[in-house]
Amino acid sequence: MEPACKTCQDSGWVLVSVDGREVARPCACRKNGIRRNANIPLRFLGVKLRAHFPDKANPDQVRAKKVAEKFIAEYPALTKGLLFQGPTGVGKTRLLCAIGNQLIEEKGAEVFYIDWNDLTREMRSGEDTSNRDFSVIGQLLNQLAGVPLLLFDEIGSSKPSPWVEDNIYYLINRRYNDNLLTLFATNYYDDKVVDPETLTDRIGRRIRSRLYEMTDAVRLSGVDYRQRNL
Repeated sequence: MEPACKTCQDSGWVLVSVDGREVARPCACRKNGIRRNANIPLRFLGVKLRAHFPDKANPDQVRAKKVAEKFIAEYPALTKGLLFQGPTGVGKTRLLCAIGNQLIEEKGAEVFYIDWNDLTREMRSGEDTSNRDFSVIGQLLNQLAGVPLLLFDEIGSSKPSPWVEDNIYYLINRRYNDNLLTLFATNYYDDKVVDPETLTDRIGRRIRSRLYEMTDAVRLSGVDYRQRNL
């Protein structure tokens, strides 16, 4: 059978010359395959930080991009992830996915993206004990708990039931105990100046407590970019 990739003959590796000697490097097909398996949304597939243009008049957005660049440069020698907090349309998801895309391409990182709504919807399918499929839910939780870098978007966008919150706490706590890096994004802050509900109100005190130690908060502000040209 003819190989799908003529460059590496489907081995996933190519030999390149470095200082006069041959060194194995991941083939582009392997990197693209990892990215496809990372669950990154199609809209943001392949997006890089160089294509992210923060509002230059907004110090929050400029700083957030610099923090993202620093994270990429220092990965994996990091002890904390990031928590992007800001309103809709200021670039939080784009930053998450740009970090993931670049780490996959530049460092061969193993990354997985999950949206809070998708996860809680899957969790809710198990709330009816007569119809609960623990094996499917368990497999998903184990996958999310073990990936070296998890991109967890839209956290707190819906309020979980106690059973769902327990499962998400289990996931976050496992990553906390195993010192695995997680990048989070949320529309909610830790004060009630902007919104009457805080992030703690939305995700529960136990989960928020873990995030304090697992991440550095990066606050964003600004106008929804989707409305700028309306």
